[in-house]
Amino acid sequence: MAEASRLGYAEADPTLDVDGFDARSKLKILLRLAYGIDVKEEEISCRGITELTKVDFEYATMLGGTIKLVGVAKKVDERKVVAFVSPSYISSDETLASVNGATNAIEILSKNLVASTYIGQGAGRWPTANSVVNDITSIAKSDSTLAPFNVKQDFKFVNDFTSAFYIRIKYRDALGITRQCGEICEKFGVSIYSILQNPVRNRDDTAFVIITERVPLSSIKKVAADIEGLDWCFGNVFYMPVLSDNFI
Repeated sequence: MAEASRLGYAEADPTLDVDGFDARSKLKILLRLAYGIDVKEEEISCRGITELTKVDFEYATMLGGTIKLVGVAKKVDERKVVAFVSPSYISSDETLASVNGATNAIEILSKNLVASTYIGQGAGRWPTANSVVNDITSIAKSDSTLAPFNVKQDFKFVNDFTSAFYIRIKYRDALGITRQCGEICEKFGVSIYSILQNPVRNRDDTAFVIITERVPLSSIKKVAADIEGLDWCFGNVFYMPVLSDNFI
């Protein structure tokens, strides 16, 4: 983080970056442009990267992808839009998987163009200065605020979303772990797609992963809370969306 701040790639308060708040601010703007709705930032589900460990990247590699901090806004029907910011598993063949460093990318999905990606520098001295000068110029010219694309649509924001999920659980050796996880998932209507476990090298690596079918985030939160209450569960349960057609 010290190097990123020195290069101008991180905010003076890195919390805005690592906790996902900067991405959430950008997502709020994109929600206004794409769907014409103004959403309070605190209403958007937001999780940063502080809970990620090297084990998560090892599992992501096993699955054939990587992990990126992304903001997602999606129309779920003709009147509802969901949005969230979270670390997410992305398959290596997806465009967003190859976006690294200080580069930002926006991927737009549509019926006509399928997927369109816009990539550019998102941090640093010159990209920031360029944006500031553009804003000053727009104010001086009295430019009006951009109108949303869907000006005639009346969307409602919903802060629960459906996805396949990656759940990482640290544990102490005990009998019946798989059975108890299955029972808790069944209790909240969560279908398990697969269970993965890396060879254990030390205590910090004693973790296994559950990949679920598509379920609501609210159900995953309940599953995580129940598992954390079991005596063999070590620490907090980590979960993130799986943004890949291979698992949904």
